Amino acid sequence: MQDREGGAPDPVDSEPQTRSGTVQSVEVALQILDAIAESKGVVRVNSLARQLDMTKAKVSRHLQTLLRLGLVAKGAQEGYTFGWKLLRLGRAATRDRSIGELAKPHLQRLRDATGESVILSVPVPHGAVVLLCVESQQTTSVTVRPAAFLSLPKSPAARLSEGLQPAVRSGVPLPAGSELQQWPAFGAEYEVDTGNGVGGVSVPVLDEGRSLIGIVSIVAPSSVLRPHPAETMVHALQRCARAIEADYNFGPIAL
Repeated sequence: MQDREGGAPDPVDSEPQTRSGTVQSVEVALQILDAIAESKGVVRVNSLARQLDMTKAKVSRHLQTLLRLGLVAKGAQEGYTFGWKLLRLGRAATRDRSIGELAKPHLQRLRDATGESVILSVPVPHGAVVLLCVESQQTTSVTVRPAAFLSLPKSPAARLSEGLQPAVRSGVPLPAGSELQQWPAFGAEYEVDTGNGVGGVSVPVLDEGRSLIGIVSIVAPSSVLRPHPAETMVHALQRCARAIEADYNFGPIAL
């Protein structure tokens, strides 16, 4: 739009126009991806152009952008199919958003192998929150309620959360002893007595990018953990964490 003097377009109006062009490009890209999804295999540019009522040049231009981003890939006979990044995003989207459901059978096996209660927690600023507890079947079992907050500095899960995914502290100092004390040299972070004669030993669960997504912990009477957790317990805990990681990062999609 011109100003009242009939001069150059108002620079304020140029932003909505640019944004509109961007939105249109995104819409075309999504149409192309939808068309690929509806095809029964590799689809060629000519077919996409006819299906979408677009010029071959326009479809090719957008395909090159999608190819560069990893959202499509070159298939057989110069056709196109979904790319590695889109497949990875799809796997993440179809996988249950709650890591607890995915991890539960692994936690149950760890409980059965060690005889102790096992919890899965997720990292939050300055601690961790319990997502799931698989309780020991022993008479003197330790129970941790889901949604319980595991706080610094005593909780080994909270120390892993803070040490591997530091919170934004805004200048507020953390309690003394909040730093990691045994991980990774010992292969786990532990506290023989977090209070009331109960201790814990924890191992992180990481995604493909090595970011912390969860923490698996064994909670047990302090007498079981003194003077430090047994190697067999730590190894079982590590195997459980690695199995959860494998399912989370590379496991089959449940359709």
